Amino acid sequence: MSFEWPWQYNFPPFFTLQPNVDTRQKQLAAWCSLALTYCRHQKLYTLDVMEAQESPVFNNRKIKRKLSMEAIQVVFEELRKKGNLEWLDKNKSRCLVMWRRPEEWGKLMYQWFALVFQKHAWQVDGTLQIVLQCIEKRNEQHCLHAVRAL
Repeated sequence: MSFEWPWQYNFPPFFTLQPNVDTRQKQLAAWCSLALTYCRHQKLYTLDVMEAQESPVFNNRKIKRKLSMEAIQVVFEELRKKGNLEWLDKNKSRCLVMWRRPEEWGKLMYQWFALVFQKHAWQVDGTLQIVLQCIEKRNEQHCLHAVRAL
């Protein structure tokens, strides 16, 4: 399945941080959404800041536009503020990208476990094994498949 780029991706001004505060906030929200969606689609968990500028998400070769390193840092900082990014080193050269914030995962796991426990209380031990496998594999599709199989 190919990745669907949002309309802004083919709009050249999208690749230049806008000076107007309201416009910039909307632009950053769009960049954050694009970066998270792209990483999720590509199953990317870590990003290297130096390599990011050449990544398709920040470099649209079709329109010959790329986001500047400064702008990429601004996007990463916005993702960090929202809880979707953590730096892996003090130099801020590599980061962990979290498609969902840890509290979102916790809530989803709690809801999932409560649902499974209600329906299959007699299978709690097996359910715990499934939960552990889902966490270990970091794969939402595996988890959803496991839930449907119960």
